[in-house]
Amino acid sequence: MAVIEQGMDASQADDDVTPAEGEIVRSAFGIERDKRMAELQAMPGFRLKIDLEALGRAGHIMYRNAEELATHATGYLSGHRFSQDVDDEFEKELVRFLHNYLTSVTSLIDSQRVVMRHCWGKDSEFEKGAYTEQRKASFETGEAEFMKDLRNYCTHRAVPVPGVSTTFSGGRGRPSVIANRLTFDRDALLESDSWSAPAKAYLNAKEKRFDVGPVIESYVNTASRFFNWFVNEIDERNVEAKVEFLAAGEAYREWYEDQMGMNTPGYKALFPDPSPQNRAERRGQRSQPKRKSKSNRKGKRK
Repeated sequence: MAVIEQGMDASQADDDVTPAEGEIVRSAFGIERDKRMAELQAMPGFRLKIDLEALGRAGHIMYRNAEELATHATGYLSGHRFSQDVDDEFEKELVRFLHNYLTSVTSLIDSQRVVMRHCWGKDSEFEKGAYTEQRKASFETGEAEFMKDLRNYCTHRAVPVPGVSTTFSGGRGRPSVIANRLTFDRDALLESDSWSAPAKAYLNAKEKRFDVGPVIESYVNTASRFFNWFVNEIDERNVEAKVEFLAAGEAYREWYEDQMGMNTPGYKALFPDPSPQNRAERRGQRSQPKRKSKSNRKGKRK
């Protein structure tokens, strides 16, 4: 399909040009709009905006999976249920939440790498320096290596089901204490030869039945801190690109509204701006009644 681009408005194009079948006559406004939009989308700030939106979605998935895992596990670990009350459905949902969380952390790290390389390319100074240092400090500990390899274990071997147990302690003169545990079988996990050296060393240092709850909680906190650190670094290192893109976007919006007649009194009368007009409303505060002078209050009482 051919496209005829005319530097005139649509009515003039209809008078002066007779398009052949399948041809489209474009107005000067349409041509200028597409040109301005293409310029916006070519800016580094636009690419950064798209990347950060994708990163935000990956972060949301990780946080929600962590929240669901914690809620499900805490329902048991808090002592509101005993091991004999736990059914197969609880165990199935527990391993589902665990698998989803481990996978989402890996996806988040991959998303961060995409954003970083879009900004500076592969093997940039930031990637080889600050990013690698922070990643190693966060994810190259024995505990984090175990959790990373556990994700691979779940994917390529089997999803381990944590054992559940309830113990009672106390006695004469001592308060009764109920403790619920979720544990992994160390020896069963070590039957796989897929563990990295740090993860294997971590497992060998554990007792035969070790609590998985504190391990998961620690890993959740580590991944969250790393995500927040990375987003802050990207924001601070791309301030100029973000400011430039926001200014260009505002200029485009003003041009578009002028072209569409959206700034005329008639348009504003038909379509009033719904955005808050005073500072208190913009901050989400409830508007307060105006204070009356003493003379007005006295007059009203009369």
